[in-house]
Amino acid sequence: MKSFIHNIFTLIISLIGLIGGLFWCIQSNWEYEPLILILVSASQLILYFTIPKDNPNEDSSKNLKQSFASVNNISNSSGVSTITNNGNLQINSISNQKEIVNREMQKSTEDKNLIIDSKKNKISILFIDDDKNFNIVKILKDSGWKNTKTIVDVKTLDDQNIKNSEIIFVDINGVGKLLSLPNEGLDLALMIKQKYNEKKVIIYSANSMNNAFHEAWSLTDSRLAKNALPYQFQHLVEKFSLEFYNN
Repeated sequence: MKSFIHNIFTLIISLIGLIGGLFWCIQSNWEYEPLILILVSASQLILYFTIPKDNPNEDSSKNLKQSFASVNNISNSSGVSTITNNGNLQINSISNQKEIVNREMQKSTEDKNLIIDSKKNKISILFIDDDKNFNIVKILKDSGWKNTKTIVDVKTLDDQNIKNSEIIFVDINGVGKLLSLPNEGLDLALMIKQKYNEKKVIIYSANSMNNAFHEAWSLTDSRLAKNALPYQFQHLVEKFSLEFYNN
């Protein structure tokens, strides 16, 4: 009977885990959970292609045990497998794997929340919007983002409010008039992004089809409908705050 390592089912699962983990990493901006999945899958693939299938004598059996021992720490830390004294691969129960993954996910979430909380007093957020009834600024302040403010327009790209802000939301309607911009907020958002590439610029509007071919739609960092849920604005703030932390 073949050992677990050279079981074709193990190979297929490892390949799926590796490919799925890579896609997950790209979509989640390289968070901890998909990295763990990639590490486990890669270790299983290494074992599959490097460990001999047969053990014709006692010496090869010892080599097999030594090879298992070299990846024992990886296997144990991932919670997927352990090695017995006989050199056989022993698989932990699925429930144990889920428990370990859940703990890692919880730890990752706690770490992210700590980072976000540490950024709330450091990140400056600016809204450029002539709508005085737009209440997202107040909601963000109530959520702890104290350095959040709104202005109705700017006379220059060297405006101190723009210079001092890391995250800038721009309404595409009703702003940019002081600079006589033909496409109003779209032109303004594009100009801010081109001048301050390191800043995160988000455009939002009640009319998402306004000048759909304008360059700002593709060059700015994100877009939202003006009537989007408050948490969607907050989620972007948290997401970009983590990016500033990673950079």
